[in-house]
Amino acid sequence: MKSTSAFSWFIAVPALIMNPSDIFPSKPVKIEGNIIHSLNGRQVENAYVYIVSGEEEALSGKDGVFVISTWQQLPVTLVIEHPKYRSQKVSIKDPSKKTTIKLDPK
Repeated sequence: MKSTSAFSWFIAVPALIMNPSDIFPSKPVKIEGNIIHSLNGRQVENAYVYIVSGEEEALSGKDGVFVISTWQQLPVTLVIEHPKYRSQKVSIKDPSKKTTIKLDPK
């Protein structure tokens, strides 16, 4: 009996030290944005948007809007790519603001 209670403390102490909420946020962060043509302001459809240090990715819709959810700590860097436009990197620090990204044609 005595060794069982000592063993339970051996398991409980690391659990108290390594709280998962310290490493990961309690819920994913939702990043929303709009991708437009820099010269005429038209929405850019099918732009590939991804976070540099992760596997999160999205495509912009017909309205140019994209949404990515991530568990990573902010700021994160988004890369936006499209065959007809120059690639662009954008740092996201505040996900509560919808980001408008203007792409320059090639």
